[in-house]
Amino acid sequence: MEDVFSLVVSKLVSLGFFNFLTFILALTLVYALLKQRKIFGENPIINGLIAFSIAFFVLAYPIISGMNLTPQFSAFFSQAFVLILIFFVGFLMASFFYPDIPKMVGEFFKSRSTLFGVLALSLVLFISSGLVGIIYNSLVSSQQQGRPSPPTEITLLFAGLIIAIVVLLISSSVSRGG
Repeated sequence: MEDVFSLVVSKLVSLGFFNFLTFILALTLVYALLKQRKIFGENPIINGLIAFSIAFFVLAYPIISGMNLTPQFSAFFSQAFVLILIFFVGFLMASFFYPDIPKMVGEFFKSRSTLFGVLALSLVLFISSGLVGIIYNSLVSSQQQGRPSPPTEITLLFAGLIIAIVVLLISSSVSRGG
């Protein structure tokens, strides 16, 4: 017999909820990078529109390419959580033996060998989660022919939604004097 959580997750998968989480993750990360680096200035509306556009491309990728990103992202974040938990418990245990653990950890992370170790660990995590397969398959495989196109109503609905959001963002920017 399945438990309640398995049923809920199965229902969310069938609704495409986790593809939407990929959209939200891409939107948040791109917006944070644009806001921090100020590539397009300090206007949050422009940064939001660019992040929103890029996130829609990420949302469309599984449909266009025919590859689902959800299993790989799930494996990546699960493995990353386990690694973070191991480091957290290790630092907690080390704090029992070293009086000034924040200073020691700060000095440890300043070394070049630690940087290379973190990069190697990130690469192993990237490969073991299957994310490298997405990049490889997208480079190797060609576009599949003969796939049916989405209904016109759905395409028009999404186009109208995007246009409405852009108009709302621009009108709120103009009303604030930005």
